[in-house]
Amino acid sequence: MSPHWTEQRDALREWLLASLRILIGCDFDGTLAPLASHADEVRLPASTKTILQRLVSQPGVTLAVISGRSLADVQQRLDLAGVLYAGNHGLEMSGSDGTTVLAPGAAAAGPALREVLAELSPVLAHLPGVWIEDKHLTLSVHYRQAAESCHAEVQHLVKSAVQAVAPLVVRPAKRIWEIRPAIDWDKGTALRRFMEQCCVTAGTTAFMGDDASDLDAFRELPGGWTFIVGDGLGSAARVRLHDPSDSAALLDWMATVRTAARFGNAFA
Repeated sequence: MSPHWTEQRDALREWLLASLRILIGCDFDGTLAPLASHADEVRLPASTKTILQRLVSQPGVTLAVISGRSLADVQQRLDLAGVLYAGNHGLEMSGSDGTTVLAPGAAAAGPALREVLAELSPVLAHLPGVWIEDKHLTLSVHYRQAAESCHAEVQHLVKSAVQAVAPLVVRPAKRIWEIRPAIDWDKGTALRRFMEQCCVTAGTTAFMGDDASDLDAFRELPGGWTFIVGDGLGSAARVRLHDPSDSAALLDWMATVRTAARFGNAFA
């Protein structure tokens, strides 16, 4: 099990004060916002939004939110200016000029996604609590509200529907099956693009997430700080956080450290 972040305060403080410019990347659901029984019910706590506003106001600190939600959805739920956003596991990103940038080949998978959606919708309709979220560039088959006894059937139906469609892949998440274009692009790719945009290195970048797709972002930071939220993925990251409220506590502490350093002229 990875150590809790409070056990790494000294090393974290040293990292926060070592560079004028740092990038902090975060997943949204389960990391910044608590999970809910239905994806539409997930909300960012007002107290966490205040902390994020305080953090992004710090000179040299950039926040990037990289989510499995669509870009428009995560932007609306966070509703915070001065943040870099990526949706659909990085397949769509906010450009430096405010435009939306799509991953190469992402849009080309559209017809295959529509085909799978048409096939899955009727065969999943008889399963209470199972629903398909169409995010245009990807599909999410949610079964958090479904009975445990039908989980294996959902898996079989999803994989069977996608198996014959070459340009698509299925990846697991927390009570979700993600159907995505079969291209070499993920949250790690998006994080790397944001690092290049901000002119930072892996050593001056951090990322926190709670799900399997966040491991792609961790992969990009062999010398940086990675934080896993919850115990589900064990020691997959350098440091552990208990839950989204613990994520907020860490980000609040980071803002405090940078603020104290700034007024103490540590970056002068």
